[in-house]
Amino acid sequence: MSLLVPLSLSALGATAAAGVFVHDFFEGETLLPDLARTWRLSRLNLADLDATAAETELRSDIVVTLSTIPSRIANLGMTLKSLLDQTLPPAEIRLNIPHHSRRENRAYEIPDWLQGLKMVRIVRCDDAGPATKLFPTLTAVDAETPIVVVDDDRIYPRSFLADLSHHAQAMPDAAFGLTGWVVPADFIDRPTTIWSNLHMTPPVPIRARRLRAPRPIDILQGYSGYLVRPRFFPDMDAMLTHRDAPEAAFFVDDVWISGFCTAPKFVIPARRAGFQQWSRKSLYRTTSLGRINSGDGTPESRNNTIVIRHLADRWTVGGHRLAGPVPQDG
Repeated sequence: MSLLVPLSLSALGATAAAGVFVHDFFEGETLLPDLARTWRLSRLNLADLDATAAETELRSDIVVTLSTIPSRIANLGMTLKSLLDQTLPPAEIRLNIPHHSRRENRAYEIPDWLQGLKMVRIVRCDDAGPATKLFPTLTAVDAETPIVVVDDDRIYPRSFLADLSHHAQAMPDAAFGLTGWVVPADFIDRPTTIWSNLHMTPPVPIRARRLRAPRPIDILQGYSGYLVRPRFFPDMDAMLTHRDAPEAAFFVDDVWISGFCTAPKFVIPARRAGFQQWSRKSLYRTTSLGRINSGDGTPESRNNTIVIRHLADRWTVGGHRLAGPVPQDG
């Protein structure tokens, strides 16, 4: 009996360790360090982090940009804390808040604690859907300014901006992200499998933690963060106005923006990536665009599929370069 207890505990420990490994491998995260970062940030004061970052002499020239929806704005604190608690703080954070949310059909109530921050500039704007995180910032800064696009439901690692800045300085004519994907040969965004994840077969996300060198991709993903410059978008007006776009383009900003970005795009290697706070996953799940973007349930009806086919001649890594002829819309 005395031998069974340590054996059982050992088996449980091995099972837990295996579970953590599998989670980290497929999600591109680091569960235990991520939990530690969540705990640390929860004990820090946002106003103090803001003041410290504002007084830091060694800051990057990066402008961080994001948006949110009314149901999430009260929960922005942890994301902002993670963006201020950086080894290389940003020049500023631009929070683009529409006058009225089209998605939730209501106005925004901006918390007092959000309006008094030195490093966070609140920009009132029109609602461009999820692309609101980037569009107003593109036209407000210099053409050479490095802009880092992030989501409002993630906590980012301390090295996040430094990692992107390092690669942007080495290759100023390229765009970089911590995840991205290659357009498949058949231009269909289908569900991934264990096998496709193991081999990172398109359209499986290519994750920073699985790389040793930058990997070319077609689609940058905002949830993990990516860096672009305004000059990468020579046809900016068509992008900003969704000119001739299918309705699906309003909901899939990653594909739409990546299609108009003429710079080569890469996923960079990194030891850590952003993650969702576990205690808020249910909130983020109920307010996500996942159901809208899934169409009628078939891969062909997904919004991503519709838009990558609409922009079929824009993909420089996958798509017709893997398949031959370019498919026609409809």
